Parts: sequence; structure tokens; C-alpha cells
Amino acid sequence: MKMRRHRVFLLCTVGLCVISFLHYYKALHYVSLLRELSAPYPNIKSFIMVTGFFWKERATPLASAVPEEGPPPALRPSDTKPRAAEDVGGVKGAGELGDAEGLAMEAGEDPGMPRPWVRPEEPPHRDPEATQEQNERQKVTPWHPNQPAAHLRQEVPQVVVVVEELDPTTAPTADPLETMGDLHRRTYQLQNDRTPYFVRTKAGALCFRQGTEVAPPSGQAKVPSPTAAANHGQRQLLQQPMQSQQQAPQHTEEQASTLHGKPRRGKRLVKCVCRPGWHGPYCGVPTMVYHSNLPTKERLTPRETPRRVINAINVNHEFDLLHVRFHELADAVDLFLVCESNFTAYGDRRSMRFLRLLLNGTYDYIRHKILYVFLNHFPDGGRQDGWIADDYLRTFLSRNGMSRVMGLRPDDVFIINDADEIPAREGVLFLKLFDGWTEPFAIHMRKSLYGFFWKQLGSLEVVSGCTVGMLREVYDNDGIRLRRREYYTMPGFRKYENDTGHILVQWSLGSPFHFAGWHCSWCFTPEGIHLKLISAQNGDFPRWGDYEDKRDLKYIRELIRTGGWFDGSMQEYPPSDPKEHMYAPKYMLDNYERYRYLLENPYATSTKLNGG
Repeated sequence: MKMRRHRVFLLCTVGLCVISFLHYYKALHYVSLLRELSAPYPNIKSFIMVTGFFWKERATPLASAVPEEGPPPALRPSDTKPRAAEDVGGVKGAGELGDAEGLAMEAGEDPGMPRPWVRPEEPPHRDPEATQEQNERQKVTPWHPNQPAAHLRQEVPQVVVVVEELDPTTAPTADPLETMGDLHRRTYQLQNDRTPYFVRTKAGALCFRQGTEVAPPSGQAKVPSPTAAANHGQRQLLQQPMQSQQQAPQHTEEQASTLHGKPRRGKRLVKCVCRPGWHGPYCGVPTMVYHSNLPTKERLTPRETPRRVINAINVNHEFDLLHVRFHELADAVDLFLVCESNFTAYGDRRSMRFLRLLLNGTYDYIRHKILYVFLNHFPDGGRQDGWIADDYLRTFLSRNGMSRVMGLRPDDVFIINDADEIPAREGVLFLKLFDGWTEPFAIHMRKSLYGFFWKQLGSLEVVSGCTVGMLREVYDNDGIRLRRREYYTMPGFRKYENDTGHILVQWSLGSPFHFAGWHCSWCFTPEGIHLKLISAQNGDFPRWGDYEDKRDLKYIRELIRTGGWFDGSMQEYPPSDPKEHMYAPKYMLDNYERYRYLLENPYATSTKLNGG
């Protein structure tokens, strides 16, 4: 009888819990309470924002509050849950053109501090004519945070940062939204890549041109290739095995058979002689793949027709890194999907700076490979929960962009990155030219903070790509689903696996010791970091842009100098040198003066700057 009463009491308790959960379900639906409470660094502002929903009380502003300790960059949330405001350009969708109210600052005025704990109203769709009249009444000066200041404050050493980039102030004075026409609605017809990547030797071997040593004509000394010259210091240890490989074809058939421990069978030895950094019978497997966890390395074969590669990115103000990406991947990627919005990730209006640069000729060298995606609205609920805005960025980019690409084949490659994630050219070429690898694939990237001079331990592994067929059938053309590592839970997973006959096994290009790309977090000038702080989405707390002292340019310069984080913590950085392998993309190193502010610490005083 006593046990029966206990069971009744237990059932009643469970029932009350269920009723309570259902009662507050609507509030939990709009505010990510469970995510905040389960985070390793919850903060008081998030709690106050949530209590405002439960008890209908207006939260007390915390402008003067000291921020709670936040995760350093090495421990920030990975792309199993999308990272906060990784240099994205706002969140938007398909539809008619919206107005373009630019992000501007009055002279000497600090931008107003966002208040995420107060539930804001969704941005209204204003009348373009009224907005234009209002802008004419207000004299504002455009602020270009990506352009480094020529003179720094006296509190820090005098450092002049020169970046040879087209100043957006030289762009056409007309509103870019009015001059772009149907640029955001155009389609793109993919063409086959007819570049002769492979060459067949006289002996009959099929070899990858870039990865194969070519014997010089008789009577001429061997001239090292540009790649070999660039890596001469790293290749000295490999000279002995390379010489023995180059001398092997000069032996007679009988000697060759003896060297390899096989009896003579009446056939000449057919083999490609690989350059350092390339492997496999075709010399087409780069070191980053050779040392990866790809389970099918023994079944790799070159394709007769190269795949087409589509690289999708969201852009905000990462224009220097965008130039680097375009030059690094120009001959490996067939199409760049570049998405820009007239909203920040926080939901404020912003100017269309990339569109201006695209129209004024800055990117003419790569414009034939760019498909512009325009996101002109902000998603519902994105101000209350920043992760909604962050997810919607990639969803719109992939769905709108891929719907406008004509001539796609199921085995073409789709890669989606943040603007500060740059894959290495060699890895992308491998995906383009070889059959036999599985999907989806991730990329191990070298991690750095504020610039390539602050190298972080380990690597950043981000699921970045798959074939177009898998993107359609498994992920429903949704880029954020691809980034989340949850392909095995998707409804179309088993059907796609059965239809293609492929076993879907995720693998990663590179390893923690053999990088396949670069992730440069917060790699801007101090003014660029300031802009990123105030435009960051309202979901990755603490939101450092809410604190006035964190937005101070002098404070930001000190963070760059010391490598510290906004919570006051200091990390341990392994030593790095611009001469080391995979220090930075080749285009940056070839244009050292232009990118010196990212390759060397511009505010280092007590320690010697790294040499170029």
C-alpha cells in the first residue's frame, strides 16, 4: 500500500513536469534557453533576456556590467554548431530588391551599443524614396574599416600599414542596388574544364603534370620548377630518394627488374617520378591527402573528364582574404557563389560594399567565375536567436545559388566555407581530378588569430563539401546541414547510398599536422575588428560588441599585439615563421608588403618581427 502511494506521487510529479514544459514551450521555442544553460560559459545577459519572456519584465540594461569569462578562440563552438558571426554578411532571402541603407558613422561618433537583452522589433521595410530623403538630410561619412589607418595613436608604436586595395570611396556614387540590374537573378552555365592536367609519357605512364618530375632535354641542365624553388629548404632531405628515383629509368630492363626484386618479364618499367609533396602511381595525390584518414587511398584513379568545383561563401567585409581566396583557387574552382546582404548578422542595415567593388572593376580578373547572390531580408526570429540568422545565411546561399547554376552533374563538387576559411589549391585539385574518394569530406585548416603570426595549436576541422548529387538528395540543397556532420540522420541518406552504390564515410583532407587550408579568425585591422564586433549575430555569448570598452580601438590594438582574447585570457602559441610550410597562402607570401599587417604583428615592440 505504501509502495502504491509512492507510485501515485511519482506519476503526479511527472505529470506536473510535462504540463510545465508544455506551458513554457512557446518561450523555449523562441529563446534558446537550453543551449545557453548548457553552454560552458553562460552569461547573465542571456538569463535576463530569458526571464523577460517568462515574467514579462523589462530587463535592466547591463552597459556597465563586466562581461563574464568567455571561451578563447581555440575553444569556441565548432561547426557542429555554427560559429558565431564568422565574418558573415548578414542574413537574407529571395524576393524583390530591398532598400540600401548603408552602415555609416558620423565623424567622431562611436556607433550605438546594441542591446540584445531588449526584444527589438524586426527591421521594417522602409520606402526607398523616404530613406533617400532622410540620408540627404543627414550628412554622414562612410566608414571603411578594412582600410588600415595611416597614422596610429601615440600610445602604441608608430606603424604604417599599407594595403594596395581599391578604395570603396572611388566606387560609383550611384546606389549599387540601382545599378546592379538583374545581376542577382542571372544564371550561370557551367562549362567542362579542358585543361590537360595529365600527360602520358613515352613509356606509357599517365602522370599528373604538376606532381611529376620532367627530365630536361639532353645537353641541358635541369632547371628547378617554381614549386621546387619555393620549397627548396624543405626538400633537401628528399634529394637522395629523388635522385635514386630519377636514375632508375636509366637502367636496363634487366637492372630494373633486379632493383625491384622481380624477375624480368619482357616489359619496361612504367612509373611516374613524383616531385616532393606528391604521391601515388600518378603523382597526383598531395601530401595533405596522403596523410589523411581517407579509407579508399588504394582505389584512387584519375578521371577522363574533370569534375566542376563550386565554392560558396558569405561575405561581409573580408575583402583582403577574398582576394587571397580567388588567387589561390582561381584554376581549381569553376564557380564562386558569393552571397552578400544589406543586413548584418545582427539585423542592422549595412552598405553593399562587395557589390560596389564588383561593379567598379576590382574583381574583373575573376568576375567570369563569380555568381552574385543577394540576400535582401532578415529571417524572422533572427534578432532573438542569432543562430537562426547564422543558419539561414548558408541555407539561402546554397539554395538560391545552386538553383541558378545550369549544366550541373551529380558528381560535381560543392564546397561551402566561411570567408575566413581558405582551402588549399592542391586539395581542391585532387577532388576535381580523381575518382574513388568518399563523401562528405571535411578540411583540416591551420588556425590563427588576428593574423597568421598568432598560430593556434591543433587544426580546425570543418565539414565543407560533398558531391552535387549528395547535396541534392541528402541535404536538400541546404548548406548548413552539410556543415553539421549529421548526414546519417537525413531521410535521403540510405536511398542515396543504395542508388549510387557508394558507402558514405566522412573523411578529412589533411590532418592536425598536415594542413589542407587556413582559418584566420578576426584577421582584420583594428577598425575591421570593431565592425565585426558590432555586426556579430545575437547568439554566441558573450557578445563582446555589447561592451563599450571592448570596442575601443586602443584595446583592440593591444589584443593584436599580445594575442589575448576579449575575456582577458592569454593563450599559448607555438612559434611560427613565415618561411614554414603552410604558414599562409602563396599569394599572400608573393605579395608580402600588401599583406604585411596579417603576416607580421604590426604592434610587436619587445620581440623581433618575423622577416619576410
